[in-house]
Amino acid sequence: MKVNFWQVVVDELEYQGKTRKWLASKASFDVSTIGSGLKRNGLPQVDLAFRIASALNVPIEYLVTGKSPAPKSEQKLEDLRKYHKYAKTIESLDALPDRERIPIVNMIEEMKERVEKE
Repeated sequence: MKVNFWQVVVDELEYQGKTRKWLASKASFDVSTIGSGLKRNGLPQVDLAFRIASALNVPIEYLVTGKSPAPKSEQKLEDLRKYHKYAKTIESLDALPDRERIPIVNMIEEMKERVEKE
């Protein structure tokens, strides 16, 4: 299901207790743009989307997807955990000669593609 950028904006305005007129003024666009965007279910130009995200103090990813991204510190922590979990395996794989390492990497990539298709 496609997320309507403008509906997310309207919902965020309601959550923050702000008006469409306030946002239009803050992000320098005509307030009627919100209504027409809702009807068309379209996306604004990139510069306007960034101004809106900035005015609402939310990530642009949230306005486009309707989902809040993981905070960067949490994502970095999760990446670090994954690295530590597989560090010895990565080092072992990296130590292999190309003729042995490449087929293993290819197999892993093929398995990943199969899982993603399921």
